[in-house]
Amino acid sequence: MQDSSMRLALRKRELRAGKAALRDGLSMEQRGRLSALVCSHALTWFSQEQGDSLLAYAPFRSELDCRPLLAEAWARGHEVLLPRVVRESGVLSIHPVRSWEELAPGAYGIPEPVTEIAGHGAYAGKSERSGLPDAVFVPGLAFDLRGGRLGYGQGYYDRLRAEWEAELPESAARPLWVGLAFSLQLVPEVPLEEHDALMDVLITENGIWDCRKERKTWS
Repeated sequence: MQDSSMRLALRKRELRAGKAALRDGLSMEQRGRLSALVCSHALTWFSQEQGDSLLAYAPFRSELDCRPLLAEAWARGHEVLLPRVVRESGVLSIHPVRSWEELAPGAYGIPEPVTEIAGHGAYAGKSERSGLPDAVFVPGLAFDLRGGRLGYGQGYYDRLRAEWEAELPESAARPLWVGLAFSLQLVPEVPLEEHDALMDVLITENGIWDCRKERKTWS
């Protein structure tokens, strides 16, 4: 069992390094062009889902730039939530953000909500369906079409999702979890552990995949 865990950890570490290098290799022009396509697909999908509230992220380093998605969401009157890393407890606190001016470098240098701004208490979203955002857009280093995601190894999003799941009644609607990625980040199968949650939807510059349907073909 220990050998199996070590082999899995090694596979993850190698995959992270490889995909990070590929992503870092994109020029600023390429990253901007591809990110704009992904955001356009994401907005189309979100409109089709009739979403109102979304949780996303502020891009860092070579991550897919989701700022066009956030800007258009603000313009359309959607509620935009962004995470703040609480390093002491290893969790994410979620805050409403209304403009770029409400962000400042936080943990790891990632732009985060400035909690001192009025109205920036920790917040879960205001979807009328469940009290949580309708959609959660997350970054990552590698994805597969069944919804497998390889993050950065800190487990922040997995813990957030588990916390929400524990609080929701069985009958409540769940937020849809959406991976945003460049197609070069796709792999045939992401190595996963039991606690690694699957995405519901995956969006790249090439289009939108319903990972829930893809999983049925894998089983």
